[in-house]
Amino acid sequence: MVRCVQAGLILLVLLAIGAILVSCGGHSSSLGTTPPPNISGAWEFIANSNDGSVTGIEVALKEGTVLVNALPQPNGQITASGNQISFVSLNPSTLNISAFGGNCLPVTTADSLSGTITAIDAPIQFTFTENGNVFNVTGTLTGTGNTLLNGTYTAQTGNACTDPGGTISGMIVSKLLGMYTGQMCPPSSASCSSSQDFTDNVTATVTQNSSGVVTCSLVLTGIDQANFTLTGPAAGNAVFLQGTFQGNSLTYYGYFEAIGSTQNAVPSLYLVNATNSATPNYVGTLAVPQG
Repeated sequence: MVRCVQAGLILLVLLAIGAILVSCGGHSSSLGTTPPPNISGAWEFIANSNDGSVTGIEVALKEGTVLVNALPQPNGQITASGNQISFVSLNPSTLNISAFGGNCLPVTTADSLSGTITAIDAPIQFTFTENGNVFNVTGTLTGTGNTLLNGTYTAQTGNACTDPGGTISGMIVSKLLGMYTGQMCPPSSASCSSSQDFTDNVTATVTQNSSGVVTCSLVLTGIDQANFTLTGPAAGNAVFLQGTFQGNSLTYYGYFEAIGSTQNAVPSLYLVNATNSATPNYVGTLAVPQG
């Protein structure tokens, strides 16, 4: 009889332990959470101001990580600073570039972006600083985490810039690759004010590595018979390029855009010689050969 009671007690204990283990296993599963999507990469945000101006916010976006079970996972904290962010002024009707530096002038080095994401089809919030002026952004991260829709941006109190805010959208953009041809103002020219100044025929081969560094190899014929290379970091569709030509240092700003109608838009590279940063000089637009 005692043995029967002991056996019964043991059975009850084992059943209780089994129930606890099942309960704990289910509870552990329910605690698992899906990490935020990894949205690091090249982004272009288009800010349509209520004052009628349009700004392209070009970003090499970074997202932080956290260790989960000893493996790195995205943590939803997004940032960009220094040469990871650039601003350009865009034509409101064509969205082609009209100037580097954005609409909040003068140009400074006080540019940055920081914010948070949680999931796809969920809010995205960030703050960007354009030449020292701070704006708050809210929107929805959609698609596979590669698009910002239904966004608005508002100016913080105290901004010197007159941009009051407006709507904003954004998307991941492709790497800057390919061959481009056209005519350019010679690298040694101080100005390029008329069509007669575009005297160099140019073929440019553009590559971009996994770290976002662009290499632009140029072959010049015409007034100049020379080859030279420019390299530098990309931020969205903008690129900061440096190199030497005939022993002289050069700095170029580049912007990748599509020129023409939506159905027949031609990928193109808009270039400015910014070696003299006080007077940046447009030197030409090179296009992907057609036909």
